[in-house]
Amino acid sequence: MELFGKKLSPERQKIVDKFREVLGDKEFKLFESSVQEELAKPPKVAIIGKTGVGKSTTINALFGLQEKVSHTTHGTTEASKKIIELPQGAKLEVIDMPGLGEDIEIDKEYTKIYERTLPEADVVLYVIQADLKALTEDQRILRDIVQNVMGNLKGRLVVGLNQVDKIGPGTWNTKFNYPSPEQEDNINRRCQDIQKKLSSALSINVEQVEYYSAEKRYRLYHLLAAIIKASGNVGWKFSINPADPIALADPSVQDLLRKELEEKQLDWWQKIQRYVNDLWSSLKGWF
Repeated sequence: MELFGKKLSPERQKIVDKFREVLGDKEFKLFESSVQEELAKPPKVAIIGKTGVGKSTTINALFGLQEKVSHTTHGTTEASKKIIELPQGAKLEVIDMPGLGEDIEIDKEYTKIYERTLPEADVVLYVIQADLKALTEDQRILRDIVQNVMGNLKGRLVVGLNQVDKIGPGTWNTKFNYPSPEQEDNINRRCQDIQKKLSSALSINVEQVEYYSAEKRYRLYHLLAAIIKASGNVGWKFSINPADPIALADPSVQDLLRKELEEKQLDWWQKIQRYVNDLWSSLKGWF
C-alpha cells in the first residue's frame, strides 16, 4: 500500500494498518485525505541571522538538503520566501528575513517587514555564532524587535547557537567528528551560560535556546526537537531527517560510532514508544 504517494516501510505499514483498524475504512479515508490536505500546506520557518552565521548550512543540515537560503539584499522591502521539497515528500517554506543591526535607519524599514512576516511564521529561528564573545547586539535585537513584533507568540521563537565547533580551548576531533573532552566541556559551559542568560532576558524557556554545529552536524536533533516543539500543532509536518554526523567521521570508526549511537538512543526510543502507546490508548477511547 502507498500512503501520501509514498511506499511505506514494514514498520510504518503496521502503524497505518493499526490506524485503519481503529478508525474503520470510511473514517480512515477521511483521515488520509485530511492529512494530505494539511501536508500540502508546508510549515513556515522564518530564519534570522547576520551574514556568516550559517543559515543555509543550518537548514540543509536539519532537513538533509542541499539548498541555498538566498540572503536578502541590502535595503530590501520584503522577506525572501522559498518552498523546499523535503526528502520524504513533504514541503517546507523557508522565509529568509533581512538582518538587523547594521544601520539604524534601515532597521526601521526592516522592522516593518518583521511586523508583516513574523506573526505568519509557524516558528522563528534566530541564528547566532556561539563562539562570539559579545552577544549584546543580538540580545538587543531579540528583545527589542523580534519579541516585540511577535508579541504573545514568543513561544514560537527558537534561538540557535551555531558554530560551537569553533569554541575553545580544546580542539575538534576530526577522526570521530566530535569535540575533544576539553572542548566539549567548554562548549557545554559557555553555551549553557548563554542559554540561561538569553532565556532570562527574553522570558522564554531554556529549551528554546539550543547550541549546535551545522557544519559538523553536531546536536542537530536537539535543535530540530526545539523547532518542532515551538511550531505547535504543525510540528508533525517536519521531516525528522537531519544530516548524519557519523558520515563525516573517519570510515575506520564509523561502525563503532553507529553502535555506540544506537545504545545511547535506546532510552530515547523507549520514551517514544511509551508516547506511542499512550497515543493509542487515547485513540481507542475516542471510538
